[in-house]
Amino acid sequence: MSNQPQVSPAGYGCFLILPLKYDPDTFQPARLAQMGRRLPVTTMDLNENVKAMLAGSDAASVGEGWLLPAQALTAPLGARPAPGPGQLCQVRSPDGCFPFELGDSWLYVFHTRVAFLCLNLSFARMEALKAICNPGWAHNNAAFTWLDGAGEEHPFSLEDWLGQLISPLGLRKFFDGGSSFVLDAYAYIFTLVPQWFQDLEPMRKITFNLHKMTPMDAPMEDAAEEDIRFVYAARNLDHNAYRWGCCVTSQTITYVVADEEMDFAAQRDAQAADGLPVVLLALYEKYTCLRFTQLITRLDRRQIRELKDLMLNFQAFGTVTPANLSRWHNVKQIYANLLEVNDIPAAISDISAKVSILTAHQEKLEQARSETVINIITLFGIVSILASVLSIVQILSDGTTLIWVSTILTALALVLITLLALLRR
Repeated sequence: MSNQPQVSPAGYGCFLILPLKYDPDTFQPARLAQMGRRLPVTTMDLNENVKAMLAGSDAASVGEGWLLPAQALTAPLGARPAPGPGQLCQVRSPDGCFPFELGDSWLYVFHTRVAFLCLNLSFARMEALKAICNPGWAHNNAAFTWLDGAGEEHPFSLEDWLGQLISPLGLRKFFDGGSSFVLDAYAYIFTLVPQWFQDLEPMRKITFNLHKMTPMDAPMEDAAEEDIRFVYAARNLDHNAYRWGCCVTSQTITYVVADEEMDFAAQRDAQAADGLPVVLLALYEKYTCLRFTQLITRLDRRQIRELKDLMLNFQAFGTVTPANLSRWHNVKQIYANLLEVNDIPAAISDISAKVSILTAHQEKLEQARSETVINIITLFGIVSILASVLSIVQILSDGTTLIWVSTILTALALVLITLLALLRR
């Protein structure tokens, strides 16, 4: 059993989740279908009704996932991945040069006009991820290269590559401006150790180090961070120990998993199938609220009803409470922590106020249109009355005694009927 953090010989994995957005009239689902394939939701960590939310063909779905092969990802670079699971790359920073591998990745597209590109990265040293993300800084001067089959280096720009990758699909960076794609990325990090844990403290230290993007055996403490939550597996009775631990923050989620086989590829697939959908559901709710705020500030009169319906559907059917997410308590706890540290419940509540504003604005526009129609009808009615009066006067001026008598009797009958109606009322 293990009581101290260990250096993982299996290395580290990271799903770097980049928030994106799109407009319905520019999104290109046909190109996406050519680029990748739909990703079924197979995890048993989610309840069936929640899994249906991520099945694009289901009536209750809020979005769907797509698997993007490494070759499709690197096509804008002109790279041809060598035989193996992915494309070998390097990142250079002031701390050194660190290799990493880009494997088959995922793109999740949601109906609320948000999407997430989940880059599948693996590396032997945590410094590689730190160089890619440059946490704590808005700008990153790291240099990137990809390696061909002969090991020759080819430089590329991370920003240009990502832009060329998503633009043909009608997607774009979530926040406009000159900021990096990676600035608002959410990092899903995991690693393996060969032995189970007898107590919780070693898992706490390892997952916190992963959150700080430092080696798992490095001494690291930071009492200033308040958005830290830890979740652990239940103690296994056969091993009398714990198998995995998790650290949840507003920008990262980190896992350490005990695996005697140290099968990194199997663990990466398990994390992508079981853990990634949970994180994406929380991020989808967060960025949907931000997306609605963006759309409201650029409101077009013709789009009010469409946007209002979209927001109401999101409120009614597009959110998941932790109690309804899973049959497992620790999975519900991870999701609840994701919602809490990102302050998502408050953002969803704010949507109610925005829906009320849209409703009031829409009612005001409809009232203005109704008054305009009524005024036009009234104008035509006045003109019609004048025309009728002139016609009656002309008829009477040229009419015989019979016409005068008929007119007088008709008028008296109308007056009498009106009086009787008033009396009965």
